Amino acid sequence: MSKVRKSPTILKPTIDEKTALQFASVGSPPQSLFTTDKVSAPSPKQSSAKKPSTSEVGKNVRQILLKLKKDLYERIAKDAARKDRTPEEHLIRHLTKRYDK
Repeated sequence: MSKVRKSPTILKPTIDEKTALQFASVGSPPQSLFTTDKVSAPSPKQSSAKKPSTSEVGKNVRQILLKLKKDLYERIAKDAARKDRTPEEHLIRHLTKRYDK
């Protein structure tokens, strides 16, 4: 005697054609917003601890710049990808877990 399996009912969403076409017609953001591959080293005249603009960072938030060895960054990125996160999100979660007590 085995149990009879019952599959859950799958309800598919109804898609409004007009809304879908409007969504598809909107252009994607410029690619320059997503490129972070090259980080220029600060010149000797610039302060390495620049004050971030208030539009990017809130009053209770600070922005930091880290320089990591390539192999360490690749390990972090690999772990982040496995958990479906960006390396930035992955590091923030780890640091928050460790120091947000």
